Amino acid sequence: MRPLARSRPVPRINRMHQAIEARMNEKTLIGKETALLQSVLDCFDGGACLVDEKGLVQCMNRAAEELTGYREAELLGRPLLPQSREQKYAPRRWRSQSFRRKDGRLVDLLLWECRLDRCERGAALVQLRPRETRAGADLSLDEVRDKLGAIFDTFPDGVILINEAGRIQLFNSGAERLFGYARHEVLGDNVHRLMPSPYREEHGGYIAAYLKTGVRKIIGIGREVVALRKDGTCFPIYLSIGELRLEGRRYFVGVTHDLTRQKTAERRLLTLSAAIDQSPAAVLITDKIGRIEYVNDRFEELTGGGADEVVGKTVSQLSAGKTSSDRYYRLCEAISVREERRSEVEDRRKDGAYYWAFESITPLRNAQGEITHYLAMQRDITEQKRDKEALIESEARFRHIAEMTGEWLWEQDAEGRYIYSSNAVRDLLGLEPEEIIGRDYHELLYVNERRLEADEARPFSRLINQYRHKSGTAVFTESSGEPLFDESGKLFGWRGVDHDITAHKAFEDALRLRDRAIESVRVGIAISDARAPGNPNIYVNPALCAITGYARDELLGRSMRILRGPETDQVALAQIHDAIVAGRDCEATLINYRKGGTPFWNELLISPVAGESGEITHFIGIHTDVTERRKEAESRHELEIAKHIQLSLLPGAPLRTARAELSGVCVPATHVGGDYFDYFKSGDAIDLVVADVSGHSVGAALIMTEVRSALRTEARKMADASSRPGEILRDLNELLHEDLTRAELFITMFYMKFLPERRKLYYANAGHNCPLLLRAGRDESVPLDTEGLVIGVERAVEFEEKCIELRGGDCILLYTDGVTEARSPQGDFFGIERLKASFRAHRSLPPEDLVKALLAEVRAFCGSEPPSDDIAIVAMQVK
Repeated sequence: MRPLARSRPVPRINRMHQAIEARMNEKTLIGKETALLQSVLDCFDGGACLVDEKGLVQCMNRAAEELTGYREAELLGRPLLPQSREQKYAPRRWRSQSFRRKDGRLVDLLLWECRLDRCERGAALVQLRPRETRAGADLSLDEVRDKLGAIFDTFPDGVILINEAGRIQLFNSGAERLFGYARHEVLGDNVHRLMPSPYREEHGGYIAAYLKTGVRKIIGIGREVVALRKDGTCFPIYLSIGELRLEGRRYFVGVTHDLTRQKTAERRLLTLSAAIDQSPAAVLITDKIGRIEYVNDRFEELTGGGADEVVGKTVSQLSAGKTSSDRYYRLCEAISVREERRSEVEDRRKDGAYYWAFESITPLRNAQGEITHYLAMQRDITEQKRDKEALIESEARFRHIAEMTGEWLWEQDAEGRYIYSSNAVRDLLGLEPEEIIGRDYHELLYVNERRLEADEARPFSRLINQYRHKSGTAVFTESSGEPLFDESGKLFGWRGVDHDITAHKAFEDALRLRDRAIESVRVGIAISDARAPGNPNIYVNPALCAITGYARDELLGRSMRILRGPETDQVALAQIHDAIVAGRDCEATLINYRKGGTPFWNELLISPVAGESGEITHFIGIHTDVTERRKEAESRHELEIAKHIQLSLLPGAPLRTARAELSGVCVPATHVGGDYFDYFKSGDAIDLVVADVSGHSVGAALIMTEVRSALRTEARKMADASSRPGEILRDLNELLHEDLTRAELFITMFYMKFLPERRKLYYANAGHNCPLLLRAGRDESVPLDTEGLVIGVERAVEFEEKCIELRGGDCILLYTDGVTEARSPQGDFFGIERLKASFRAHRSLPPEDLVKALLAEVRAFCGSEPPSDDIAIVAMQVK
């Protein structure tokens, strides 16, 4: 409930402003005037100050003192803000302002500055709120998260929203994937957390410069920058920044696109280009019809022919007349059949010398699968051919030994292609030895691993490899091998053996997975030795240490009896003891004690573990801290009792007399609330009251109960027809002022007294919503209102009282602001006009059916949205 700070103009607020203006027109604020202004300012739901035409503080409320850290006496006659002396007050809207408190802390505030136009002294009213307080009708940041969060989370790119201080307000799923942070890890942190140096140090200056000068440098445009992941790695992104305003505050939206793949592709292209230029293999590239477009330097060295002799010519031209090498015949044939070829060939240089080469001819295709070029490569293997001939004799002996063992023996060339495999590969991988000869060993691996370079060639032992079986399953081996070098120290091959460890690896993985799972669960787990005296712990997980406060070393070797204390349930302990002795499962919830002596509720599950012989060897104990769960259950039970008591104090049935009929309903927003209504007969009169205690807590419900008792007591004391609602409100305010002040609460109330015989209605208002009077035969309802301050603000208050005469068929509707401020899923208010229309549409119903119909319309308007405030509706129909 917000009776003094509504989102739309309210006559009582205007009258408060008029009262402030009248007091400020006095030459001096002393004594009673100062006290009155102080009381009025304290009615605001935030900080409020009065300043003169020079911006000097004249008066301020307690909320303003708490926000600034200064007492009122310390700021009287001093400027509230450094620029206040020249301040031109902005139109009535909230704006941001940094303020240095008395303790030196710099805080962000929202200011509403309003000149008191009818004040002769040029004074102004300044309202203050913490920046986190919603102060406008703009779309809020929470609504942006709720309405656009699902959309942002579908973006593949990162979307980050920050405020003017650089603090992260929104962090979508794309940003989580991009930076490696979960959103709860970064929300509220400065965005420079995602930046490496020097961007991190410069970022604050960029925002400050823009806020000061308004000059856009990167806002509205994009650029490439370097970002920082959670694991400390830097990566390139394309950053686009936009600006928006929410709740009167400025925010910046950054959309980040990962450029890692693009940059990698660019680097890869440069690397591949350099690799081809500097490749030790001879490279020749033709277009799709065989016209040579490029040869590298190694081609000229290997073949003896220059680029100027072949570039621009077709392979069919170069192969004519048999005056050239056979390489062009092979290339021409491969182009004609449009297929890839690989083979070892003996070719001839320009000078007539022969050499051996490994030749590959590959068609290059575009994204549509069309051949655009052909790549021909020759790698000189003349020396390798001589080395292989030298190995022929030793190879025969090696193969004979290999066939005698069950291990997979293999031999590879320097490039990792198999040149020999024993028959054991058939049992290991389901492949015949002939099927893997010539294949790169990476092709057999389940997961492609990094190739060892020549300078890393060294013996290896017990290396774990994961191969792919012919059936598609994974096969783990333990591999040992060594490199083979020629006399010059050049690597020419590898020789090794693989041993199948698939079954052993699966067992080890299962053990590691179990250990990780137990270590990561949030419940406490203890494993004790059932065969040792006292069942000492042999294992405890980190969660159990966190629950009990004991370190792992303090729990290992000891029994969980160390958690017992004076309030531990002895019956539960006996049940646990019997279950352990019997070797059966046991469940119990009991009070245990942490290391520091703090009690907690422990939900304990004990299960026995039997060995192969059936003997119980261990017990597993699962410990769960359910303290908060039990507290919540007890709290809910107490609230249900309080709700039942509160509702029992309301009228249980409509009040029907010969001259009038009354009925009402009250719906709390939570378990208990502060809305209240009552109607009863006092002498010959009918008293009717509706009230709203600020807040929705149990405290508000208790105050409401006290109001009911005090109100009925006052009504009995003034049961004669001469008693008036204004007098009752005055005495009630005097009676409740001290309790309301102590509880920091206040009450709005509308009180009516109807004299049936004379059809006179007397009424007074203490800051409550104006009831609606709908005369018989008329379609337009009129509000009933009088002057009166809310109850609990000042001790001595006079309440204006009015009287009207009612006629048969007249209807009066009383309500609390939970009705008019009910909101639809789209954020619209139910409002007074919609209430008037609904009242008019259901005027013919009896009061009991009328209030039910109005309540049903409010609920239908809100849809699935839960009520944000208590709702009370009372209807009276004159007969």
